[in-house]
Amino acid sequence: MNRSDILLKVKDAESKAQQIVKEAEERQKTIITSARREAAARMNEANEKLKAELDTKLAKERKGIAAEKQIYLDKGKEEAAEVKSKSEVKVPNAITHIMQSFERALDVAAKTND
Repeated sequence: MNRSDILLKVKDAESKAQQIVKEAEERQKTIITSARREAAARMNEANEKLKAELDTKLAKERKGIAAEKQIYLDKGKEEAAEVKSKSEVKVPNAITHIMQSFERALDVAAKTND
């Protein structure tokens, strides 16, 4: 084997090595691109799942708050009805008391004028 054959074989080997490196780099780019797409898809999927869970929890909490609000409203209405019924009972007595006080004041004023 002469020197030129050896140099041709070395050159051929270098060329093949460069081709192998080039193909490996292209595969690497393809793998990275694919991995990025898959990661983005998984992130989107996880975000959608998380959003759905959050929406479910939020709806549940809103229902709980609405139920609690209704309980307070009902309690307030009951208390207002109690106050109203107690006041309705006391109004005639209050009117009588005011009238009696007024009449006494008139009687006192009439006696002082005599």
